[in-house]
Amino acid sequence: MNLKIGIDYHGVITDNPAFFREFNTLALQKGIRIYILSGGRKAEIQKYLLAQKIPYSEIFSILDFYDAQHKVSFLADGSFKVDDDLWNKAKAQFCLKEGIAFHIDDSPLYGETFETPFCLYNNRSQSCQSTGISIDFKQSAPEVLEHILKHIVV
Repeated sequence: MNLKIGIDYHGVITDNPAFFREFNTLALQKGIRIYILSGGRKAEIQKYLLAQKIPYSEIFSILDFYDAQHKVSFLADGSFKVDDDLWNKAKAQFCLKEGIAFHIDDSPLYGETFETPFCLYNNRSQSCQSTGISIDFKQSAPEVLEHILKHIVV
């Protein structure tokens, strides 16, 4: 199986680390690749995932990606700036380029540019909605994975 699932880090994995520890482990055991996508630095995300024992295949960091291209302005107060259009399209472009079949994210802004099926995660209800699919993350990880797999067109 060469299936790839993208999962947002801030607001999705960080909202329910115990669930995603089990979900990711199960998906990886089935040969599904798990991509963690985030705006934050890869090193910080790796540290958290290791501490929480959440397995994954790869991490995509928007900040690291654009920093490597010298498209990040670092400000004196320690903050940074990346062109909004570049930032907002980065996850969608990455998913398309990498052939990710399904992405879970809590930001509707990112979803506006996705061609990859995009499931908008709501941390209050622990569910996500996409065209033709509603996922309840209060179900067990095996049930959620099976539900996603039934709706993914590869």
